[in-house]
Amino acid sequence: MGSLRQSPLARLAQRGLGIGPRIVALFVLVFGLMGGLGLLLMQSKLLPAFDAIEKHFAQDSAKRVASGFDEQLAALSILNHDWAFSDELYSHMQQRSKAFEDSNLSDATMLTSHLNAVLLVDRQGQLVGIGRRPQSDNSLLQPDDVLPALQRRLARLPRHSRPTECGLIQVGKILSAVCWTPIVHSDGHGAVSGLVVMVQELDDSALAVIAQNASTAFSIEPHAEEPNNPDAVELAWELPKFKYFSNRQVHASYEPQNITLHYLLRDLEDKPLSTVHMNLARNLALEAQRILQEVAWQLAALALVTGLVLLLALHHWLVRPIRQLQAELANMTASRRWDRVLTAKRPDEIGALTQGVNALLQVLHSQVDALKTLSSTDALTGIANRRQFDERLAYEIVRLARRPAPLSLLLLDVDHFKRYNDLYGHPMGDVALQKIGLLLKDLCRQQDLPARIGGEEFALLLPETDAEGAIALAHKCMLALAALALPHDSSPTDRYLTLSIGIATCAAGQRADANALREQADEALYAAKDLGRNRACHRDQISHPAS
Repeated sequence: MGSLRQSPLARLAQRGLGIGPRIVALFVLVFGLMGGLGLLLMQSKLLPAFDAIEKHFAQDSAKRVASGFDEQLAALSILNHDWAFSDELYSHMQQRSKAFEDSNLSDATMLTSHLNAVLLVDRQGQLVGIGRRPQSDNSLLQPDDVLPALQRRLARLPRHSRPTECGLIQVGKILSAVCWTPIVHSDGHGAVSGLVVMVQELDDSALAVIAQNASTAFSIEPHAEEPNNPDAVELAWELPKFKYFSNRQVHASYEPQNITLHYLLRDLEDKPLSTVHMNLARNLALEAQRILQEVAWQLAALALVTGLVLLLALHHWLVRPIRQLQAELANMTASRRWDRVLTAKRPDEIGALTQGVNALLQVLHSQVDALKTLSSTDALTGIANRRQFDERLAYEIVRLARRPAPLSLLLLDVDHFKRYNDLYGHPMGDVALQKIGLLLKDLCRQQDLPARIGGEEFALLLPETDAEGAIALAHKCMLALAALALPHDSSPTDRYLTLSIGIATCAAGQRADANALREQADEALYAAKDLGRNRACHRDQISHPAS
């Protein structure tokens, strides 16, 4: 009776024919080959998709870091430009004034600024004034560190002003930003009387801010030829155009577990200065390899246990889902929509793989959202920045074409804010800007957009708001600021901090144009300033000063 319970293959094996072992070996071989073929298909389809995601993420990381250095120069250039168009500085360059030097270049003044050195260079390229921040590494700054490059630029200066130029220098062991602007009268007319040069250290705290904003760690090392690593794959990527950096190439070194990025910083003479190194872990590639290894073991087990079923259902359960997964990943990579999720309804290994990919995509999506928030929000005031304002204005203009409604724009400028900073210092100026940003946010409706679009310049975008409503809100803003009673003892307009406001409105049914609307608001703002400041102006309508 015991022999009746044995399978036919076992009975044949006992007879010496060996059919059972050969069939088992054949199944293992056939389905092992099929499982191997499936893994190769996954590697050829899935790994390139992960590599593409890693490449885009690495390129974005390099762009954010390089943009951080460019933004440091842009911030310094704004302050440099304000100095260069100062009538006091213009007069000082015409006739030296010790009072001006004591007020603007003294140790006490330099300590309250964010600058490390200020140089005044006359038309002949001679140094006529210098201020250094005490206890700063840039106290080692010598005129010869920057004067030769500036003198060559002075020889090419036209009679009238030129845009601000910026670059990087090495002072001691500290990488520093330097900007220079021709000194002219505040109205932009008259002959150039020299250059004002500003130097600011990019110390550890400044580099930490760049790394935090870019969400990417990096190090700066002296420039040297990179050692040749035979195990690494070397690539060169082109970054978007920057305002002050001519170098748009970042070099990537692919290794099994890391991607090392190298971006070259150049000095004033466009010579190699330092190299920014970014080392990014290849988490996606490592996770993909781990997932593939797990799937390999699972496929091997399935081949041994259910070889025949796997043979019949291979196309349905393996090849087609992998192709679908690869297509979804390819579409996601092309559209760069990291908020989407892959279909993960299957309870098998492909579903586990898809869930693993979705988990990675959720991490990537949260990081991209955080970066978008940083890139669209003003770090000081917490309201929208210039980029978000431009995007929202373009969106509202497009929406007016589909549903006509009034749209108003307010441009606000803090009156005599440079004097405020000179009197109370930049930290107090930052506090004042933060209070104004909070004030505008509290006065706006949910659909309105308050934004900081410049140093002391703000904007309010008011959808579905006519001229009367915009003027009313402008008066509320002025009255609310007056209620804060922020002292401004150096203001010739009022003893408290005040606003000048320009208003423009696109009426319902009127042809909308973003540039025209901004130009009208800007003209109204200049009209408000010309009429004495501390007032709002809507085209030819001028309100009374806030009481």
